[in-house]
Amino acid sequence: MRTQIILVDFENVQPDLLPALAIENVQVHVFVGPHQTRLATDVVVAMQELGGRAKYVRVAKQGPDALGMHLAFYLGELSQQFPDAFFHVVAKDRDYDSLLAHLKGRGIYSAKAPNLAAIPLFKRALAVKPADQISAAADWLKERVGNRPSTLKTLKNSLKKVAFADRLDEVQIDEVFEGLVSQGLISVDKQKVRYQEQLSA
Repeated sequence: MRTQIILVDFENVQPDLLPALAIENVQVHVFVGPHQTRLATDVVVAMQELGGRAKYVRVAKQGPDALGMHLAFYLGELSQQFPDAFFHVVAKDRDYDSLLAHLKGRGIYSAKAPNLAAIPLFKRALAVKPADQISAAADWLKERVGNRPSTLKTLKNSLKKVAFADRLDEVQIDEVFEGLVSQGLISVDKQKVRYQEQLSA
């Protein structure tokens, strides 16, 4: 799995960072403003648990878009250090949209999310209930239009090894598969998997 680098605009949004602990090969960079002198205990604990994979970046002076400018600089710097990484900007405002569109045009994997749970990778990691796992599997298949497993065996193996990174056992993968079938998202004909239009949206 490619390195996942999360850059959090902590002035804009204060997400739950604990899900980052569930995924290997993740870095978290939290950008805090000069007037943010106190951080919630759960944020500090999560960052501490991540060890060397976590970093605080403190903006020294207040100013219009000061934190955003810092985040953009670090994003550019990190994209040079980790050219194959996927960058997630965690923020609610639209100020980062044009930058991320530019990065995508340069072939740099990047996206914005309001919290970690909205990032597909973390959605799959956090899915505990069968209904959530089925929903996460459907989202994973939607991301792979044109590059989906064509047979039943490869689909189940891909769900287990790639989508859920071996977090689900064979019984759970069978439940996810049956859920996709019962919801009319996929069908199987002589071991060949057919994907329905709902997975193309």
